[in-house]
Parts: sequence; C-alpha cells; structure tokens
Amino acid sequence: MLRRTLLAALPLAAQGTAPLRVLPEKPFPGSPILFSVADGPASGTWMERPLTFAQDEKTKRWVALAAVNYELKAGPQILELGGGGKHTVQIAPHAYRTGRLTVAPRFVSPPKAVLKRIAAEREIKKTAFATRSKRAWAGPFAAPAGTARTSPFGTRRTYNGKTQSVHQGLDFGAAIGTPIRASNHGRVLIAQEMYYEGGFVVLDHGDGLFTLYMHLSKFEVAAGDAVEKGAVIAASGSSGRVTGPHLHFGVQWQGLYMEPGTLLEMAL
Repeated sequence: MLRRTLLAALPLAAQGTAPLRVLPEKPFPGSPILFSVADGPASGTWMERPLTFAQDEKTKRWVALAAVNYELKAGPQILELGGGGKHTVQIAPHAYRTGRLTVAPRFVSPPKAVLKRIAAEREIKKTAFATRSKRAWAGPFAAPAGTARTSPFGTRRTYNGKTQSVHQGLDFGAAIGTPIRASNHGRVLIAQEMYYEGGFVVLDHGDGLFTLYMHLSKFEVAAGDAVEKGAVIAASGSSGRVTGPHLHFGVQWQGLYMEPGTLLEMAL
C-alpha cells in the first residue's frame, strides 16, 4: 500500500523522512487511521479524543492507531499533536449499503422480563469500553476466522421492517464450532452470554482499542486472561440476534467503531 502523507505542503520525494504519515492513503468515515511521526514520545488529539504514540521497533517511528467517526462528513479534519502542532487530514467520501433482515420478534421488541438483563449488560459493556490500558497490540491485525466475509461494516439495517441500526462490524460466514482467534495481542475483558450479542468476547488491546467477537457457541478464555495474536478464544455459533450461524467481528476505538476489513489489510 502506498504510504503517502496527507500534508499538502510535503513534496512526494520527502515521504521517506516525513514528519507525519497517515494510513490509509484516503481515510473515510468509519475507517481506521494510523498516525506515524518521526520524533517522540508524542501525544495528540483526534476526534476530540487523546492519542498515545508508541515507538515501532522496526521503523523507530512513533505510531498511534485511531478511527474516523462513521457519522462524519467528508472534508478536512484537524489532528493536534503535542507542542501545538496542527495538521489537516482530508477525509474522503464513502458510501455504505442498506439492507433488511428478519429476526425473532423478541430481539426487536424485547419482553419486559429481559429489560433488566439488557440494562445490566449495557453497564458491563460501558465499564469495559471505558478501560484505558497500555498498548498491547503489535503488528498487523489478523482475521479472526479463515472463512468468507459476508455482511460488511456500515450497512444500515432494518429489522422486521421497523427497527433500524448500523452494522458496526464485519461478518464471517462460519459454521457452528469454527475456531475463532484473537486478532491481536490483548487481555480478555468480557467472555459471557449476552442478550443481543449471544456468546460475546471483548479483547482490550490498549490505548482504548478493543476487538469484539459475537454470536459464539463456546468460550476458550475467561475475563482477565492475557491472549496472544492467533490464539483460539472461542467457537462460532448462532446465539443472540442472528439470522443464522456466523461470527460478527467488531473493532472499537474510544467509542468509535471502525471498518474491520480495512484494518485487516493495513501493514501496521
């Protein structure tokens, strides 16, 4: 992938020593975004959220992985770096699909008997996603399953003709029992059954970055476990709000969900 900075004033010949690099070449609403600076340690602000840079052992540059708000309109955005530096990053337009699904009515209009459970699970997720730990991920993120990718990120879905939501992950077609692997190094924050997610695992990769694995049939890890990239953490299933067996894989950075397919293709 072409490593081209988005600083308009920087000549192409100087890319190798660029003070700032941005990947992907054309970030879009919902995309992951990697900032790389020559000198560090560094800090910054992006999308009104703090950035923490860590040094890459191979390139010796300082990098921070973040996301672009899905709801953002195309156009210029400002990256602020420590010391008062401000840089313009151009966000490209991007179109997402729409779709219709039919699920069990209880997942569109939950019965009163489960409302307390749903509220409690919401708090569990809120607490988990508020975690801020030291960066654990290293190198490229790997696909959690070696199966075909089905429903993409960002699809605006209508459930049973009325309830609308945005698909905040990437689905993998996976028969029940397919091994599901950690996309990168991290620590298990959640490994339990939930109403909407079914069998649900959340990994904390540090700096407010999390991967989510849903609709599982079996857990191979427990909350608190440290896992290495590629380790089997669960088996796929058909639990929660689903239309059939598959894995829902999500990636969140400080409350913003990103398009997993682009992250999996980035040479970090």
